[in-house]
Amino acid sequence: MGVVSTVFSIFLLLFIGYAMKKLRVLKAEDANLLNTVALYITLPAFIFLAIHDYHQPLKWTLMKVPVVGFAMTAVVLILAYLLARAMKLDRPTTGGMMLAAAFGNTGFLGYPVTQAAFGTSGALVTTVLYDSFAMALPLYMVGTFIAANFGGDKAEPKAIVRMALIPPLLTVPVALILRPFAMPHIINHSLEYLAGGTIPLVMISLGLSLSASSLRGYARPAVTALVLKLAVLPCLTFLAYRTAGLSGTSLQVGTMESGMPTAVMACVVASKFGANGRFVAGVIFVSTLVSLATIPTALLILRAY
Repeated sequence: MGVVSTVFSIFLLLFIGYAMKKLRVLKAEDANLLNTVALYITLPAFIFLAIHDYHQPLKWTLMKVPVVGFAMTAVVLILAYLLARAMKLDRPTTGGMMLAAAFGNTGFLGYPVTQAAFGTSGALVTTVLYDSFAMALPLYMVGTFIAANFGGDKAEPKAIVRMALIPPLLTVPVALILRPFAMPHIINHSLEYLAGGTIPLVMISLGLSLSASSLRGYARPAVTALVLKLAVLPCLTFLAYRTAGLSGTSLQVGTMESGMPTAVMACVVASKFGANGRFVAGVIFVSTLVSLATIPTALLILRAY
């Protein structure tokens, strides 16, 4: 199966979720339950196996993937702020645009796409590093500060730490510590069953969550966030990785991850701490649909390169 068809097979699950909502078989609120199951059970199992079952040495050069990736995310955050100021957006929408333009769905969408397009343990480990340290942790730390600063709601240190200590992030050090040890077969098989549920759960949940109704009156900032997230950030990341000496799978996967559509959790952070969550939700919908074209295109270009 070609790279385009494998990616579209993943997105088909998203449209099944969206269709279930439109047919009223499931409700948008059901996405919260699916997200909880994925976040606390299936995704940690997926991440644990990706790291634990990777039998090659973990080279320090791999750490360039999240470090350089986060650096480019910081550049886009600054660009989004300057452009929001130029458009004279209100502070909550400025914070929302910064979050929407910089933080991508590298977990809920990045893992399935990586598995479909690459299918190697090295690619999955690269994805875990990028998602955990270039996106998730910065979103819960820096993103929370941005949302609170521009939204007006105070972000208590305890709340930030609590958000940062989610199971997928905690799984990374646990898997690294246990890498040298063989897992009992019964536990390994159980983890495999759980991990196998991650892709359908997260994609159907994402389909249930999609809504464009919240973008009315925000055409310019929405288009700006889309261009920054799906074009500017991956181009900057690709150039930065090449400058840093990365190549092969690390270059391809890291660049692809940087081009993921806006993260669902960015909307959660924006809404919780006072930024314009409705705007972020609308950008998530449009960027996810547009990524149907941008992700396969990026993969084909990266493969050709």
